[in-house]
Amino acid sequence: MFAPTKRFEHVALCVTLSLLTSTVVVAADQIQFDLPPVIAAEVSPDDTSLVTIELRLSSMITTPTIPTIDQWLVRCQPRDAAITIADYAPRTETASDVSSPIQVKQVEEKNLTLGLSANGSYGHLASGSLGADQGNKNINSIEFHRQAAVQAVTAAGTINRGRGVYFKLRWTAQQVLEGEKVFRITLAVPANWRGSLMDVSVIAQSDHKTFGGFDRETKTFGSANFVVATYRAGDEVAANQAARIAEAEYALRNIAGRLKPKSPPHSLPSMLRAVAIKLDLEPSAADTRWLARFLSGAADPYLDDQITKLPMPVRIAALDYADSRDDFVSLNHIEGAQRLNSQPLDSQQLDSQQLDSQQLDSQQLGTRVVVAKPAIE
Repeated sequence: MFAPTKRFEHVALCVTLSLLTSTVVVAADQIQFDLPPVIAAEVSPDDTSLVTIELRLSSMITTPTIPTIDQWLVRCQPRDAAITIADYAPRTETASDVSSPIQVKQVEEKNLTLGLSANGSYGHLASGSLGADQGNKNINSIEFHRQAAVQAVTAAGTINRGRGVYFKLRWTAQQVLEGEKVFRITLAVPANWRGSLMDVSVIAQSDHKTFGGFDRETKTFGSANFVVATYRAGDEVAANQAARIAEAEYALRNIAGRLKPKSPPHSLPSMLRAVAIKLDLEPSAADTRWLARFLSGAADPYLDDQITKLPMPVRIAALDYADSRDDFVSLNHIEGAQRLNSQPLDSQQLDSQQLDSQQLDSQQLGTRVVVAKPAIE
């Protein structure tokens, strides 16, 4: 008799838990950004310690309706601590929605009127009237031009004690934040500089009023983080190493994008466990942004807990990227005969360096085999 009621309660409980554990689907970025991964740095003809790079940042609005974007915020930070910012463009620029000065005209008018009238009569024999009127009108007119109010269309400056630079662009009637924008950065580099990595981040935001205008919130329409390999123009070895980084990053992103997410919980205990995680009754799940941490240099592929648990093909791609990145960065530390403009080595030095290289490769290979050994569950 009570079996149908219990079954109904069980179904209702499952439906309630399903609603509690449903994840909120976050819409994809309405703005997508792109930036070349390799950029050649042109050496200044007046000072060889100054090199200039051009960042060509492209954006595409993916929605049919253009969102209300207030600003872009672009940050550029070289990873080499020996590099400082010498110059940048565009600089801070101001503009106004009014193309010409505002004409102001003030008119002051004063009127003064005085009137007097008198009427009289003497029986039926005589009558008369007397009147007087006086008026005075004074008009003062002042006309001048006032400069229209301006706002910052582009703001730029250094960050991190001159070791980075930022650009802030605002959407105005004269500036549309879509398409390609060019940023020029002049770097002061050491004499032995051949190349380095630069972190570039961009975010598109808008300010919105909430709660009837009593509160404000910042809404993000799109963001992206890039790692750019910059090298001295004319250095073919550095150019090839930078291209290796770009190829390794593309392969890593491609294989990481094919990772299948974990299947959602179907059993009742799993649902309860998911609800507990949502309510902070259990530790939260592991960070799924391992790729961003790894590309930014914040994660070691040999020691990071999340990376070591990835499938073997993904870990191999991560190790290939780490090797190409380390080889590119080490170009600035190669001395003597290993430099691009070095003299040929004699046979004894060449044999010695080949032996050292073989020993180093064998040590690294043994380390990788031990560390990268997959765990058996």
